[in-house]
Amino acid sequence: MTSTAVAADDQANTARPKLIILISIDQFSADLFNGFRTEFREGLKQLSQGIVYANAFHAHGVTETCAGHAVIASGRHPSATGIIANQWFDQKLSVDRYCTDDGVHVAATAKRKAGVGPSLLEVSTLGDWLKAASPSNRVFSVAGKDRSAIMMGGHQPNGAFWFDGKQGFDTWGATAEEARHRLTPLAALNAQLARRLAASTQWTYVRGNCRVREARIPLADDKMFHAHLPPDPPATIAGQPAAAGSPLPPWLYDSVTVDAALSLIETERLGRSSSTDLLAIGLSATDMVGHAYGSQGPEMCDQMTRLDAELGRLLKRVEVLRIPVVIAVTADHGGGDIPERLAMRGYAEAGRIDPVALLAQLNAAARNAAGIDWNPLRPAFFDPTQLVVVDREGRTLADAALKRRIADAAATRALETSGVVGAWTGEALQARRVDPATSPDLLSVDDRMALSYFAGRSGDILLATDPLKTAAPALPGLFMMGHSGPSDFNRRVPILFWWPGAMPQERALPVEVVDLAPTLAAMIEVSPARSTDNVSRLRNWRRTADDDRRRFDIARGM
Repeated sequence: MTSTAVAADDQANTARPKLIILISIDQFSADLFNGFRTEFREGLKQLSQGIVYANAFHAHGVTETCAGHAVIASGRHPSATGIIANQWFDQKLSVDRYCTDDGVHVAATAKRKAGVGPSLLEVSTLGDWLKAASPSNRVFSVAGKDRSAIMMGGHQPNGAFWFDGKQGFDTWGATAEEARHRLTPLAALNAQLARRLAASTQWTYVRGNCRVREARIPLADDKMFHAHLPPDPPATIAGQPAAAGSPLPPWLYDSVTVDAALSLIETERLGRSSSTDLLAIGLSATDMVGHAYGSQGPEMCDQMTRLDAELGRLLKRVEVLRIPVVIAVTADHGGGDIPERLAMRGYAEAGRIDPVALLAQLNAAARNAAGIDWNPLRPAFFDPTQLVVVDREGRTLADAALKRRIADAAATRALETSGVVGAWTGEALQARRVDPATSPDLLSVDDRMALSYFAGRSGDILLATDPLKTAAPALPGLFMMGHSGPSDFNRRVPILFWWPGAMPQERALPVEVVDLAPTLAAMIEVSPARSTDNVSRLRNWRRTADDDRRRFDIARGM
C-alpha cells in the first residue's frame, strides 16, 4: 500500500461527517419509493445508490406526522415522546391540544394563542445530543409544516423554520424578540418569497408520462372526482365558505423548503467549521398530495417527479461544496390510496366509514351500558379513532369506575361495527409490555397500539379501521384519504443513507425508524442524553461508512 493510501486509511478511520442532513419526506411510504423507483432520475436516484433499507418500519400504531417526526428525531416511540398524534385531548385540562401548542414559546410572526414550540416533546433529540456535546455544534431544521420543523429541531436548535403558506417562513423563540432574531437567517429569502407568493402559480405536468393515470372516479351522491392536472377547484365543506383565491400547489412547499435549506447551508456555512452541524429537512408536499388526491393518481406521479428534482438540486449544491456529509432519508409515516380508486381496481371491500354515525352508535352503547343520559364519548379534535370519556360538561370524567365501564362498552361495540378492525381501552394499552427484540414487521397490532399510548394524552378508547377504508367523507382537493393507522401501508417506509463515495447496498431485512437517530449519533460520536428504544438493527453502519470513505478517498488519490 502506498503512503498516500496509508494516509487515506488513517484519515478514513478518524474522520467523521461535518454535516448531517436528515430528510423526512412526509407520507413517503415504502410502496411509493418502490413503485416509482425506476422513474427517479435525479436526487432520489442518487440517494438510492447508497445504503437502502426498503423495509423500515415505524413500530407504533397511531401513525401521524407529528408523532413520526418525534420518533425520527429522538429514537423513542410515542409512548415515551408523548407526541402521540398531531393533536389530542388534554385529559388534565380538558382541552384540545395541537402537538406544538406548548403554551411556553411564541412565533416570530404568527399569532398563536396557545404558543408554539417543542415543550410538549418529553424526550431529547439528535439535535439536543449534538448541542450537549458542544455548544459550537449547530442545529437547524426547516420544513413545510411547523410540527415537522419543531419536532426534528428538538428543544434547543439554532433555528427551526416552517413555511406558513402566506408570509414565508416562521420560527419560535422564548420571546417574540428572540423569535424574530432567530428568523434573521431567512429574512432575505422571505423577502423573495413575498414576491413569488404574490404571483399566481399553476400546477401542471412536469413530464407527460403521468397523464396515463388520469381518471374519472365516481364518488357518493352521484359526484365525480376528476384526477388530472391542473386539478379542479377543491371541494367545499358544507356550512363553510370556499377558500379565497387559488391554493398554492403542494409542490411549492417542497421547493421553498429546499430553497431555505440551501440558504442555511450558505449563510451559516454549515459543515465548514471545526464543529459538526445538523440540518433537518421536512418535505411536506407528498403528504399534502396524498391526503387531497390519493397516492396512485397523476397528482402523486407528478409530485414524485418534482420531489426527485428538488432533492437533486440539494445534492448538487452539497457536492459542489465538497462538505464531508452524510445524508439520511426516511418518512414520518406511509399512506394508502383513496378507497374509490381501490374499489375500481377490484378491492370490493374498500370504502368509507361515516364518522358521525360511528360516534352515535358508540355513544348509544355507552349510555345503555352505564345507565347515563348524556353522550360520554367525544373525538380528540376531529379524529374518530381517538375517543375520550367526558362528563355532562364535556370535561374528563373523574369517576374512574364509570369511565372504565363506558370505555369497555364502547370498545366492545366498536368491534361489532363494520369497518372497525381493532378497539382498545387506554387502560389495557397502558398495561401492555412490548418486547423490544420483536422484529417490527412481526409486532402484533396490540403491541403497535401500545407503543403509541401515553397516559393523559391518548384516548380512553383507540380504534383501528380497515386499512382499505377511510373514516371521512370524500372532499377532492381537501381531504380524500386519512391515515391507515397500525397497518403496514402506513408503518413501512424507506431509510436511505448516502455520502460521497457510498457503495450501493440493498438491505432487505426489516429495521425500525427508532434506530435512525442513535445510528447518526454514533456516526458523529455523540451520546444520547438518555436510553433510546432502538435495538441496533442498523448494525455495521460505522464500519460500512469507514470502508466506503476509505475507498472513495483512495480513488481520489488523497
